[in-house]
Amino acid sequence: MNYIKSIILKGRFKVLNLLIVMLLASFCANAQTFEVSGKVTDAATQEALPGVSIAIVGTTTGTITDFDGNYSLEISDKQAVLAFSFIGYETQEIPVAGQSVINVALNPDTESLDEVMVVAYGTIKKSNLTGSAVAIDNKELKDVFTPSVSSMLQGKVAGVYASSTSGRPGASTDITIRGKGSLSGPTAPLWVVDGIIYGNFDPGISPNDVESITVLKDASATSLYGSLGANGVILVQTKTGDGVSRISVNASRGYSKFNMGNFSLMNSQELYDYQKTWNPNVTEDVLGTDTDWLENGTQTGVAQEYNVSYSGGSEKISTYLSGTYYGETGTIKGFEYDRYSALGNVNINATDKLSIRLNLSGDYSTTYNQEHSLYNMFTYMPWDEPYLPDGSVLDPRTEAGEDYLLENGKVWYGRDNNNYLYDLQYNYGTSRGNNFRINVGGDYKINDWLTFSSMNNVTLTFGQSDYYTDPRSFAGMANNGSYSESHSFTQRRFTNQLLRLQKDFGLHSVNTFVAWEYSDYYTENTSAAGKGVGGGLQVLNTTAEALSVGGYKGESAKQNLMANVQYAYDNKYLATASFSRQGSSSFGPNNKYGNFWSASLGWNAHHEYFIQNIEWLNVLKLSASMGQIGNAPSGFQYLGYYAFVDQYNGKGAATPYQKGNPDISWEKVTTYNTAINARLFNRVGLNLDLYYKNSDGLLTYVPLPAMTGYNGVWMNVGQVSNRGYELSISPEIIKGNRFSWDMTINLAYNKNRVEELYDDQAVNRGNTRFEVGYDMDSYYQRVWYGVNPNNGDPLWEKVEEQVDEEGNVIGETVSLTSDYADATLQFTGTKGTPSYIGGILNSFTFDNFTLTANISFVSDVYKYNSNRELFDSDGSYVGFNNMNLMDGWSRWEKPGDIATHPRPFDGGVNANKVSSRYLEDASFIRLRNVNLSYTIPETLAERLKIKNASVYVSADNLITITDWSGMDPESGALYPLSKKVLFGVKVDF
Repeated sequence: MNYIKSIILKGRFKVLNLLIVMLLASFCANAQTFEVSGKVTDAATQEALPGVSIAIVGTTTGTITDFDGNYSLEISDKQAVLAFSFIGYETQEIPVAGQSVINVALNPDTESLDEVMVVAYGTIKKSNLTGSAVAIDNKELKDVFTPSVSSMLQGKVAGVYASSTSGRPGASTDITIRGKGSLSGPTAPLWVVDGIIYGNFDPGISPNDVESITVLKDASATSLYGSLGANGVILVQTKTGDGVSRISVNASRGYSKFNMGNFSLMNSQELYDYQKTWNPNVTEDVLGTDTDWLENGTQTGVAQEYNVSYSGGSEKISTYLSGTYYGETGTIKGFEYDRYSALGNVNINATDKLSIRLNLSGDYSTTYNQEHSLYNMFTYMPWDEPYLPDGSVLDPRTEAGEDYLLENGKVWYGRDNNNYLYDLQYNYGTSRGNNFRINVGGDYKINDWLTFSSMNNVTLTFGQSDYYTDPRSFAGMANNGSYSESHSFTQRRFTNQLLRLQKDFGLHSVNTFVAWEYSDYYTENTSAAGKGVGGGLQVLNTTAEALSVGGYKGESAKQNLMANVQYAYDNKYLATASFSRQGSSSFGPNNKYGNFWSASLGWNAHHEYFIQNIEWLNVLKLSASMGQIGNAPSGFQYLGYYAFVDQYNGKGAATPYQKGNPDISWEKVTTYNTAINARLFNRVGLNLDLYYKNSDGLLTYVPLPAMTGYNGVWMNVGQVSNRGYELSISPEIIKGNRFSWDMTINLAYNKNRVEELYDDQAVNRGNTRFEVGYDMDSYYQRVWYGVNPNNGDPLWEKVEEQVDEEGNVIGETVSLTSDYADATLQFTGTKGTPSYIGGILNSFTFDNFTLTANISFVSDVYKYNSNRELFDSDGSYVGFNNMNLMDGWSRWEKPGDIATHPRPFDGGVNANKVSSRYLEDASFIRLRNVNLSYTIPETLAERLKIKNASVYVSADNLITITDWSGMDPESGALYPLSKKVLFGVKVDF
């Protein structure tokens, strides 16, 4: 009307304007408008729903609910119909029928929430999955600060045991899925990135570029990968472009701290008070120096990561480009790790039928290693000084160091009579490595239901490392300095050609494919060392004389023919079957090929009419699967060959190395899985899996008599079983307009058992032993009984068999002995793999704030703390520092004392020899990560002319609750996982 008035006032088209005004007035008089208002809530929770769309059917008029779920809308037709729609809820259409107040309770739409999962060679709706698989998106993954994709899985997936090997920057993470199933072969899962098989190792891509990860656990999910999938499969999908152009910048920087855990070393006074009780030579003169070698060799590390990515495209081409730099200095001085990585994904819709995929990725990493020695930091005496008054290194072997000690009436108390810092100032090592990967593939749509797909990959890996030993260092004196260098090259090639049929016939749905796949692997490395170097020169030909040479070349290949059928009837009754025939160069002509299969059934019971009336039950799916897959060795155990590594009369000589067995075959892994998946009250997700995995025909090295000229031969004679359960519960605890709290709890139990060995002969492996009826990581040692309260001597168990008159064993007797050699080697009742693993993930949102907390736990696992042999040795090493006793520990002092530690004795009483004394419970609960982020309001983002921005603070490994006496129960190593605190910002343009 304002527009019409302005025209009238201008005096233009007066007659026409007058007619328009009269018509509008007449219309308004006849069309009486009125207001309809109300509130929209969740039918299950009765909580308000903000942002619900309300539209008048057949028009473009509408509105949305506010933060409290309220709405109001002007209606001109009493017979109008309102449509209420919201993502994740069923749309409702309600006639107005003259009502002025319409309150609506929307029902959750289970089908619309049914996510699509990436599985082997394709995707599937989660509701139609019959195998055991878990999918995690990038929001759940990128909470910990790490350059490793494998580290992102810790505590997030039931049945997946991810354990860091060390706290050193760039260190690897070991992953086991549903227990170990091989006595000699690999037990790590297979990694597949964007459909390309990488191998049993972390693929080396940046976590920033990961869109999702799917973990496949049972045979139904993994059998198509044949022997490669025997230990489970981890599928990684990288990010791709979409129709919205976006540049994202993510920068974070923070600090890491050396994590002492429950461990502490004695200072000068504490060590003196301890040694004066048993060492007659110690005097108060030692108290003049109190060096903290651990503090001297550790530091606050710096960790930083910067990522820039572009995502965009059109209907024809979509692109995702990303570059990441990750850098970290260790919490132990002298180690630096840098990594650069890049990814480019391009998808081209060339025609209506042809789409092309191109993926280029690579990374380049370097390390500088002049790292201080943790071994020395732990064992060096606090009574020794690290530096001379002028700041140079004090080493008792140098003339300056010897003169200083003599002039000041001092001695070097450390056992090894050296200072590791002296050589460290000269000697160092470096390494660099890079990977380059190119994937080219595409889909050709033959017709509406038949598609041909092709995937092809080449991966090239280069590595180089060197170590320089200066002639001025003590380590370099014998050779007048030395320099060593090694180079490696690896090539992997992969191709997969697949024909897929996908068609619906009324209530029937069929998805099937056949495929051929081939991959090969080639690797070579060379190494050389020379002696007699000029100071600072780092080229092999500057050395005066060759010291050593080495090298290796190897190759292998696999091919796979596979077929898979997925069938669904009315989305209720599901069936999946697969078959693959795989060949491997690791086997001889007798057994080069193996056949693997799987079958599974599923029932979406919530679609049945007799269950749909159960209001609190939204989803109920039952599934069961079984199948058999293989496991191949990593070498060529079927071959008999000689080693050309010796010489005779100046010529190369061959010596027998391995006795061949052309009949060795695939290790067979048969798995059974049953599962229940449910969603209750539209708030709680529940998944329960029960499984049994039997690994048979395991390759075992069987000893041979010495007269054969061989130590043994490989044979398929072992059997190992794993059984357990996996439980995951995901409650949406609070679903409010401004505040919400989501949680995911996962728990897994696994029991491992050796079922069969060659001739039932046990096999010792250091501190553990393979024996029928026991876990394959069961400890086999002398059993520590404690301390004799009468004299403070150590006690071990001595087991003697009782026999009858005919020589039959009828029992055994257990006595105690203080003679270590007389104690009996036996199973300790502990094992090195956990029975229980799990995690608790929390996510809190309040307005624009988001807080996540990731807790992981491991239970019923023991580790041998070998470090205590050195610094908890009861006087065995007078020249080593000692650890302080933990709470609850005590040392014997007088008759009648009940103590954990025997009386110390100069030279020791063998109490520090290998026994269950140093077997410790390595169970722990760890607050692995806490992340708090704030996203700026949309109005502010618009003013800043950006799409989105957030700031965050993140902390890793803040709290660990454990009885482990060392620093880190997870790695069990000297180098613990550090505590990190980082600050970051992310901006989308």
